[in-house]
Amino acid sequence: MKQSIIFLLIFSISCKAQIIDRYDNNTIIGKVGGVYYKDINNFRDQFVGTWILTQGNTSLTIKIQKRDNISNFNGLNSYNEDLLIGEYRYIENGIEKINTLHNINTNYGNDYDSNLEHNLIGDMFLRRSTDFPKCSECSQDEKRMKFSYSEPNYDGMGVANGYMVVRKFIENGVEKIKIWFFTTNQTQRHDANGNPIIPAPFKIPFGEYILIKQ
Repeated sequence: MKQSIIFLLIFSISCKAQIIDRYDNNTIIGKVGGVYYKDINNFRDQFVGTWILTQGNTSLTIKIQKRDNISNFNGLNSYNEDLLIGEYRYIENGIEKINTLHNINTNYGNDYDSNLEHNLIGDMFLRRSTDFPKCSECSQDEKRMKFSYSEPNYDGMGVANGYMVVRKFIENGVEKIKIWFFTTNQTQRHDANGNPIIPAPFKIPFGEYILIKQ
């Protein structure tokens, strides 16, 4: 009986020792295997919810949820981490360009690759001045959340990657987020005649938007 109690105590201590703060400035995700990179201080909570921008008959709706303790493998180590997932709807001049909101409550699985089925995946934070895009209005130690952005049936031809960076703020007592949509090119591809391949544009135009929490 005493041996069982000692074993449980050691096991409990071991489990606690395996938790690392996911959003600590010094944390390198995946550096240590077999651990849980947890959102200890609830950094993600500020971004969770439904956010809407309406300008005449053009609107953008984004829904963000938490996903906890998701398993991942970086080619070297296996570990678990906390994520944000999201979906969106964009209407331009009264015409719905894209709508993935129906996927927001879908549980695709408890591993990272399965959650890539969601069109927004947020697991990285960005600092004020050292990360792109720069944020002149951010405080010195303020963190923003970076999401990978995808669209169903989009053919980026191996060139285009979409990202969304989110900053939470309060203006006149109203909760808002400022988002930056942008893309990067990892490679440059050419057609048979040597002409550069330009990927199709995403349906949500790149740029800055301010949305209000509902």
